[in-house]
Amino acid sequence: MTQLRAPLTFPAAMTRVAGVIGWPACAALARRNERTLRYWSEDGCKATPPINLALAYDAAYQAAGGDGAPFLDAFAHQLQVTRDQHDACRRELAVAVADASSESGEAVAAAITLTHTNASPRLALRALAEAEQARNAWGRLIRRLTPFLPSGTGPVAGDTGGTHQ
Repeated sequence: MTQLRAPLTFPAAMTRVAGVIGWPACAALARRNERTLRYWSEDGCKATPPINLALAYDAAYQAAGGDGAPFLDAFAHQLQVTRDQHDACRRELAVAVADASSESGEAVAAAITLTHTNASPRLALRALAEAEQARNAWGRLIRRLTPFLPSGTGPVAGDTGGTHQ
């Protein structure tokens, strides 16, 4: 039975290489038994070939007429996904900063209207509502800032990427 593998992953790269140069050649190149290499081609496997071996596999794959570089392609794709997540986190942080700033300005403006001699209870309720919105916006900003803390500082420190994921 043929297993479906997620594209642009190391297991898919191992399968592509083996499909062109064969499992016995892959095993000989790695100086490992074929079962280890087949394990590397399983999606659930956390182990991968070392970088120098992945490079050798890509070179052997190309020498045998394969198109592209399976391990390099997988690595490049995974790096881009990681970068995209990091960039998305920064964009979400910028949105949270803008929102907290805007809500704070509205809360301050509403509170200033209470300093007028003819301020009504309705204006007080409006100022309170604006202050509550500002507090919520600052809470969202704090949650967006936490992942940017150095490792070991807080429960999710070091996980760059906000709660957008």
